[in-house]
This record gives sequence, structure tokens and C-alpha cells, in this order.
Amino acid sequence: MKSTFLSLVLVMLFTAVQAQDAAPTKNTLSKQYSALKDKANSYQEGGQQYKVVNVKSMDQFYKSVNDSLQVISKKLADARAGADKELIEARASVAAQEKQLKALTEETARKEQEVQKSQHLINNISFFGIDMQKQFYVILNSVIIVALLIVLAIVMMQYKSSKRVAIEKVKAFDDIDSEFNEYKKAARERELKLKREMQTEMNRAEDLKMELTALQKKQHA
Repeated sequence: MKSTFLSLVLVMLFTAVQAQDAAPTKNTLSKQYSALKDKANSYQEGGQQYKVVNVKSMDQFYKSVNDSLQVISKKLADARAGADKELIEARASVAAQEKQLKALTEETARKEQEVQKSQHLINNISFFGIDMQKQFYVILNSVIIVALLIVLAIVMMQYKSSKRVAIEKVKAFDDIDSEFNEYKKAARERELKLKREMQTEMNRAEDLKMELTALQKKQHA
């Protein structure tokens, strides 16, 4: 019984000593145990040594051990509370980091979409509401420009041909008009000549008529 009690006391003492500060004090359990052991009466029985401990001293030592255990329990409870608090804070921090990571992931996805959209805008163009690649758009424009140049060349050739025909027709018309004007001029001159000749003949006829009248008057006289 005494051996069991002493073993329990030693275990409690070891636990309490582990919880004490590194610097020893006058009222440490180790010193109290040493004092309790030194004050105990010793006797031999059956070849073994025993200690007779004062009950009051043992109660005081028990109280000290119990107080130390309560202090240790309080420290353990405080440590556990601190650990729980740190765990809660750690979980909150992890949740905040997960939220931040989710936000960063969403932001990264959004920026990736913006980059893809920008790349699409760089590589593509809208032509009459049709989305097409710029390379195809350049080829299409080149084909259209070449076709327009061909059409323009054909139109220019037709224009030159039409202009040449028009010039020839204008020249022919001018020649005809010139000939017609010359003909009109010649006809006018002939008409004037005929009128002068007719006037001359009329004048001669009038003169002859007057001479004839004068001769007739002479004959009657």
C-alpha cells in the first residue's frame, strides 16, 4: 500500500516537475518531497526500509501536488483553448485563402477569356456582319480589287474604243458639214449670180422696152 502510494506520488511529482519553470524555487514539489522524506521516520522490516510520514505533512504535500495538477490542467486547458482558437483561425485563414484562390482562379479565367477575345479580334474581322479571319479577308479584298481592276481595264478599253469611234464620227460629220457648207456657199453664189444675171436681163429688157416705146413715138410723130 505504502509502495503504491509512493509510486503514485513519484509519478505525480515527475509530471509536476516537468510542468514547472526551469529555475528552481523554494516551494517546488521536488523540495517539498525531499523535506517530507527527510522528516519521515525510518524503520526496517523484513529486510526492507520504510518511511513513516506525518499525515499533516502528507496532506500538505498532497495539496501542493493537487494544486500543481490543477495548474497543469488549467495550462493544458488554456493550451487546448489556444490550440482550438488557432485551429479556428487556421480554418478561417484556409477558407479565406480558398476564397482568394477561387477569386484568383475566376480572375485568371476571365483574363484568359479576354486574351482569347483580344486574340480573336486581332485575327478576325467583321465584314458585312460576317465574322472571318483577317487573312481570308485580305485575300478576298485582293480578289475583289483585282476583279475591279480587270473590269476597269475593260471599261477603259471600251471607252477608248468608243471615244475613237466617236472622234471618227465627229470628224466625218465635220467633213460632211464642211462639204455641205461649201455646197451651200456655192449654191448661194450661183443663186446670187443668177439673180444678178436675171436683174441684168430685166434691166436690158426694160431698156429695150423704153427704146421700143421711144421708136414707136417717133414713128407716130
